[in-house]
Amino acid sequence: MLTGTQISQCAVGVASLQNPVMPLVRLAQMLYLTSTHATFAPLLDELNEPVETNGVFYDDPAGLLREYLDILSIFERCKIPAAPSRIFLNEDMQPLDPYAALDSWVAQEIINRELETINSRLCAPCQCTLCCVGPDQSLNQDFFEIPLLDREIPFFDLSRIDSPESRQATSLAEPPLCLDGDRPFYEKSAALYHWQTGWSMVLPRDSYCPNLDPAGRGCKIYPQRPEVCRRPQIFSYVLERHEEMDQLYEGENLPAFVARKKLLAIWDCPYVRQFQDDIGRYGQLCEIEPVFKKNKE
Repeated sequence: MLTGTQISQCAVGVASLQNPVMPLVRLAQMLYLTSTHATFAPLLDELNEPVETNGVFYDDPAGLLREYLDILSIFERCKIPAAPSRIFLNEDMQPLDPYAALDSWVAQEIINRELETINSRLCAPCQCTLCCVGPDQSLNQDFFEIPLLDREIPFFDLSRIDSPESRQATSLAEPPLCLDGDRPFYEKSAALYHWQTGWSMVLPRDSYCPNLDPAGRGCKIYPQRPEVCRRPQIFSYVLERHEEMDQLYEGENLPAFVARKKLLAIWDCPYVRQFQDDIGRYGQLCEIEPVFKKNKE
């Protein structure tokens, strides 16, 4: 568990957990649908008084919502029809109705953005390297994997494995991708792999991210850290990507998503264990189910 000093240093992050923006977003969506406004921006001009909804008080609702206006504009499709750009399905793999689809899309994007800030405020005081190191000898896993975007690859000074064999495999395929004869890839040193699903960094046993400062000063590329590192241990699972359900529309491939309506929190993390009640309430206020999951066994 965290020390008293660390708990105190997490106060701003905990306050953010206790005051999520989603209840205000839901209220704004309802007001928008019942208004004559075609877009969201004019509605925000009217929200110039403090608001309380679902037990959360917002002193400057318009100012807060303007930080998310680019995401809120997605919801304008309710009034301004546009060509489909995504496929949204329920857990029975049936299409979501238009309102539920847009609501899920907006919620996923807003919660992701908010949690990037919240995780940063909670992670720094913990001073742990949970996300940055491979498994030690006490764990069952042979390696940990960190998915990366193509544009993030140059930030890592590691060997790159990009071959026809790697592009046809995944990290969990059986038998595993072998290098240097019969040696599984995870018996090598840390490296970047181009799998069938894209790039990832593989951290074998007792290895660590090359951007982890050995002097204990954290991440050496923190301002440019990968997207996955910006939402380390609490993250939105409102929508799950399902490539196999992608559909063609007028010659364009539309990505498919399944509505899960979950909030995942990784139990290995010290701040998740410390603030589990606040995380649970955050999920409830966002109208998604909090799920606590252990990653490292």
